[in-house]
Formats: sequence, C-alpha cells, structure tokens
Amino acid sequence: MDKHFQISTVPQERAVASIGGDALLDREAVSGFLAEYRQLIEGTDDTVAAAYFGSWFGSVAAAMHYTVSVNHAAPDFSTDNLQVCLIPESGYTRLGFRIVREEADWVPNDPAPRAGWREDVLTQFYGLTVRPLMECLSAASGLHVGRIWGQLPTALNNYYERWQEEIRDEAILERLAEDIRLAQELPPHVFGRSKNPLQVNIRRLAHPLEPGKQLALKNVCCLQYLRQNRYYCYTCPRLTAKERAEWRH
Repeated sequence: MDKHFQISTVPQERAVASIGGDALLDREAVSGFLAEYRQLIEGTDDTVAAAYFGSWFGSVAAAMHYTVSVNHAAPDFSTDNLQVCLIPESGYTRLGFRIVREEADWVPNDPAPRAGWREDVLTQFYGLTVRPLMECLSAASGLHVGRIWGQLPTALNNYYERWQEEIRDEAILERLAEDIRLAQELPPHVFGRSKNPLQVNIRRLAHPLEPGKQLALKNVCCLQYLRQNRYYCYTCPRLTAKERAEWRH
C-alpha cells in the first residue's frame, strides 16, 4: 500500500499538514487544507489545489481496484477511516494517505458471490466515499465538481498501464480490466452526475522523446498552468497540435 499507492497504516511523520475523518466533508476545514496546499505548490488560487487533490486521490481509487481484483478484499476507505497528509518531497509536495484502522471486507475467491460483492463494494466506495469528498472539494474551492472527478480516469489509466508492465499473470490483468469496466458501468446516480465520470475514451499521441511510443492524453486539465512559472502539461487536452509542437521546442 505505502510503496505503490502512498497509503500508510501509521502516522506520516513528515507531514506538514493533515486532514481526516469528519473534517474531510467539512467545507471550511477542506478550504483551509486546500489553502495550505496551494501555498506549497505556489498556486494562484485553490482550484489548482483541488484538481491536484483529485489526481492524488486516484491512488486510493487504484488501491481499491487492485485489492478487490488481486486480493479479493476491500479496504475500509471510508472518510472516517482516512487521513490525508501534505508531505514535502524534493521539488514537489505530494498527498499521502493513511488508513486509521486496518480493516477490510474479504470475499472467497468464488465467481458467484464475488460478482455481487464486487459491485457492492465499488458502489459504496464511489457513492459513499468519493462522491461526498469530490463535492466538498468543489464547494471549498469553487472548481466544478466534474473537473475534479475528471482527474480519476487519468490516474486509473496510469496505474493500469503500470500494472500491464509489472504483472505477468494474465488472469489477474484480465480481472483488473474487468473490475475497472464494472466501475465504468455503474449508474450515474452513484456519482451524483448525469454521466458516469469514469466512462471516458483514452486518446493517445506520439511520445515526444521516444519514437514509436505513445502517451495517453489527460482526461481533463489538471490546472498546472495556475502555478507560478508553470505551463500546460504536454498531455493536456487543452493544447492544440501547434502548441504541442512549440512545447517540444
């Protein structure tokens, strides 16, 4: 969990700020946390902090999918069991996560009960943990909630591409892909949206430094350009082909 998903089960000693439990769904508390994060990343307003928060939270979503698919277990990622920390690294500040209680819902590796269990845990995760958190981030920052949800598909795709390189067991990869598809097929009301925000088409473009390779475009802009002395990412969907060519030079 800690190595691959920035999720710890012990206090984050290097954290400079943290928020957890009921505070994660409290607009004023989240606003204060985003303000601290914005200062650390030199953002011009809190919207970039909210977008980055949504992107980093993709590691929690990826951890849920991984443990459901590989370990047949669903960790307790409810907000009352979650702590989010600001952790300074060399040249950047990352969000780290902590599970307060080491609890999980397990299921036998049997196809019949697993199908219903899998749908239940993913529905609860996205509907009862992620949705209220995304809505609170939106209310606290002023960033449209759809833009925050939009960070998750990019994060999940990045993790899945990494799994394809690291995992040699085709059955596990198949199960990971199938379980992600299930999340993409959950009804929109689970997310509080008119459309399931995980249901997106991944677009690709040629890698600027490695001929023959491709990069996935981000699903939505991460607002990096709202940080001091920063610009749009090369994979930002807002860039035109001409701007991307200028970016390379």
